[in-house]
Amino acid sequence: MMKHPLLLLSLILNLLLLSCLGYITYKMGYLGRFLIAATGDQFATPTDTLSAQPMWQETVRFQQMIADHHHFKACLFGDSISAQIENTLGNDTYNFAIPGMSTLSLLEQLDALKAVQPTCDLAILAIGTNDAAYRTNEAQFERNLKQIIAILRSSMGTQQIVLLPVFYSTVAASHDPSIAGTLERVEAINARLEQVASKEHLPLQKDATQALFAGQALRADLTVDGVHLNLLGRQIYRTALLRLVHTHEPLHE
Repeated sequence: MMKHPLLLLSLILNLLLLSCLGYITYKMGYLGRFLIAATGDQFATPTDTLSAQPMWQETVRFQQMIADHHHFKACLFGDSISAQIENTLGNDTYNFAIPGMSTLSLLEQLDALKAVQPTCDLAILAIGTNDAAYRTNEAQFERNLKQIIAILRSSMGTQQIVLLPVFYSTVAASHDPSIAGTLERVEAINARLEQVASKEHLPLQKDATQALFAGQALRADLTVDGVHLNLLGRQIYRTALLRLVHTHEPLHE
């Protein structure tokens, strides 16, 4: 008599566990990287399928609702590292960062956002870490980034755009493709980022986040897993972002 209720309870608990694991995988930005590890083929895996995920779609729809015809002093765009900062950058700012984002999904996010016509005086772009992990072609990364900049300027009234360097992982994490891209890949993406900054006449704020790194690797004492920041790392990064927001005051009220 007890067998069927126990089986049902076991099934429910397993489903809850799988749901929790899926949610954590998404929130930490590991969904695309998990697919790389699961296939065993880093180069055959699509670079970014994030926009096909229901959680991403729901997040963007929520952002559309919040941003509908809204004017922001500053907007932050990025991946799970920036998403950790949440909306703590002050009044009239918004953190649009979503875990797992690359330049490809950022383009799709901006296409959705421009439909509701928000404006951002200042846009901070902290993107590229997942492009390195997903093995995005470097030329494609450059094209995507230029399109992102064009959309911000033409469709979101952005007067100032600040670029942040691509985040390095720890040396240990860089050897695991399910966690991060190699340090060499991050360097290559950073080189393209610097080229775009020069061509578009935009500031690349290398010094803003330098305290998080030891050379060209994330400091081991500032991370929980080799990629994402711990409490102290988040405090350092948030302070850097606040400094950027306050330094680049809007040109009009």
